[in-house]
Amino acid sequence: MFEAGTLGKRLRNARKLEGMTIAQLANQLGLAPSQVSKMETGKQKIPAELLPAWCETVGITLAEVYGAENLHHFAQIPFPPLIARMYAKLPLEFRRHIHRMIESTYQLWKSRR
Repeated sequence: MFEAGTLGKRLRNARKLEGMTIAQLANQLGLAPSQVSKMETGKQKIPAELLPAWCETVGITLAEVYGAENLHHFAQIPFPPLIARMYAKLPLEFRRHIHRMIESTYQLWKSRR
């Protein structure tokens, strides 16, 4: 589905845009800097359970890290046209907040199944 290292490259770019070093990110995620480096370069797989915290730390959504919102589970939510138009006009930070809330709700639902 994705090329090896694609997620890591997007996460690395987001980290750099935040002005964060590998050591700072590793510290916040409770990882060794070498692990973060390996994950960013695609030499080590990124655990799925780590992605939400990682995305939150570097200020992006899971949909953004996957690079195509239609590939992510919450993109399948059918919004009525009026809601879709209103959503499209929201500032990026508001849309990120909505994505995070949907992702958190999905994770909660999934954990209780």
